[in-house]
Amino acid sequence: MNRHKKLVWLTLFVLSCTAAEAQHPAVAPSHLPDSRTLTVQRKVDELFEAGDYERAYFIYRNELAPAGDKYAQYMIGYMHLMGLGAAEDHGAALAWYRLAAERGTAEFMAVRDQLDRDLDASQRRRADALYPQLRREYSDLVVLLAAIKRDLREMEVKSGSRLKGRTNTMTVVDSRQPVSVRSGHDYYGRIRRQLEANLVTLASLGDFPEMETDPDRVDLDKVEQLVERRLESGND
Repeated sequence: MNRHKKLVWLTLFVLSCTAAEAQHPAVAPSHLPDSRTLTVQRKVDELFEAGDYERAYFIYRNELAPAGDKYAQYMIGYMHLMGLGAAEDHGAALAWYRLAAERGTAEFMAVRDQLDRDLDASQRRRADALYPQLRREYSDLVVLLAAIKRDLREMEVKSGSRLKGRTNTMTVVDSRQPVSVRSGHDYYGRIRRQLEANLVTLASLGDFPEMETDPDRVDLDKVEQLVERRLESGND
């Protein structure tokens, strides 16, 4: 594989890819990028363009990829492919490309398939070994499950004895928004809607027709078991 071909791949990809769609940090409608995430995305792109590859790689790898940002996952693969800010590792590049393509985005699938065709057997084996590990940490199933757990913890706080009978009078400072003070009723209503959206999305994404999506009746242990079985099966 020569460097010219790698650069052609990136050029074709950048020309065709709608990065804004790929940068959504999760697949549920409630997970459009917040202001902080958008700021991080702009900053890391500036770092990459300026040639500060090590810092860019760190942010893609540790801040954006764990949130399910598919463009960040693609960029990690590309940086391994080119040896920019990370060890040149074509097998790792393919594993990250596979992860970036899990939503079926045409551009990510195209670069994944092209790289898969160009690698030798040992490099593909390297990708085959690494991909399940990445999927367990950064796949949409895992990101959504983590979001569901966070939402359930928030709802448990609402039902705690300290807050009983006070949801209409208390105020909540929402740290996930730049400047936002909400009533407890509004805040927990939004959390509940977000939780339900995440549950519905996870059931659809994982093809779990038997999964309970009512926030009041969901069994987290059963949800975790469904996700675990899907991850173990190796099916995307």
